[in-house]
Amino acid sequence: MPELPKRYKPIGHGACGGFSDVNYCTDTHLDRKVAIKFIQEESEKRRILDELQALLQIRSKHVVQVYDIIPGDAASLGIVEEFVEGEDLLTSDFSTQSLENYLKILWQVASGIADIHDKGIIHRDIKPNNMKLDGEGVVKIFDFGLARDEGPDAETKGFKGTFGFAAPELFCTGDVTFSTAIDTYAFGVIAVFLANSKHLLPRELLQVPPQPAPVGLFASLPIGIPSNLCELLEKCLAYKPEDRPAMRTVYDEIAQYLLRGKHQALAVYNGKPSWLNSKNKTVHLEYSLIGKIEIVYDEFCFRVTVAEGEVFINNSPATPGMQLPGSCIIALGAGHRRANQRAFIAFDISNPEVVL
Repeated sequence: MPELPKRYKPIGHGACGGFSDVNYCTDTHLDRKVAIKFIQEESEKRRILDELQALLQIRSKHVVQVYDIIPGDAASLGIVEEFVEGEDLLTSDFSTQSLENYLKILWQVASGIADIHDKGIIHRDIKPNNMKLDGEGVVKIFDFGLARDEGPDAETKGFKGTFGFAAPELFCTGDVTFSTAIDTYAFGVIAVFLANSKHLLPRELLQVPPQPAPVGLFASLPIGIPSNLCELLEKCLAYKPEDRPAMRTVYDEIAQYLLRGKHQALAVYNGKPSWLNSKNKTVHLEYSLIGKIEIVYDEFCFRVTVAEGEVFINNSPATPGMQLPGSCIIALGAGHRRANQRAFIAFDISNPEVVL
């Protein structure tokens, strides 16, 4: 192992990975624990450079951060990373996990992967033992040794990845091209893996190459995943990469379920406020015989259920089924009418955040 700068004092035992050694140290200047990674063989120098390049681009609550670099050639270059205490998702015990906690973990994993993809990076080795839950229950994704940028660099010769979590297209012979969809597939496998305490995967996913996932897989899991989310998670395991959803879409959909029934909206009409929430789900507003609107909170969003006469939302005609935006003006009465023949309603939605 290359010599460490004096500011870093080793603590406890380090760890060995597939291509690197990790040393746990105290940064005496900033009084915090860090993990310092060096490659084991100079032939693996591209991997540590790829990891460094990827991590320097990403700023995410759910991805480990780079704190410092120990300069040197590829063999002695060290990456000083955020130290995450706690178990990885491979060894964590989820035997008493509730549906809400399960979705919170999936949401965090989806958030981290979406942040990675937003920077045009493919992780390439998404799996439970490359993620940890810290002391506050926050998921952190690490180990970017196989990371690649999207585009021409997203190509390799032969198989690279982890059996069981690697997408079918990675098992092609010769030059193998791939996209962010391989991370989405791995996320889908993690969603199966975490859904029961025995961490069992269907035999179809364990074959080489993996076969299509059983139809209705997520609906059959004992944790009770909502049907719409079952359909979304099954799409993550689609055999064709183009059929898999973007991770930002997955993140948004899981968030919808975690925030179910927690939204609130305020409609102000003639100076009188009306609140919509899980206790008061419907509001009726009308102006003479000119226009009438009914808005209902379905625990996911606020929708128009009745729009009669001249009703406009941000100058667009209101129709039943329309979802109201976060902030808007509802007009009762068309624009050609005089001011005293029109009424206006200010509508604002207070969006909650997922609390871990």
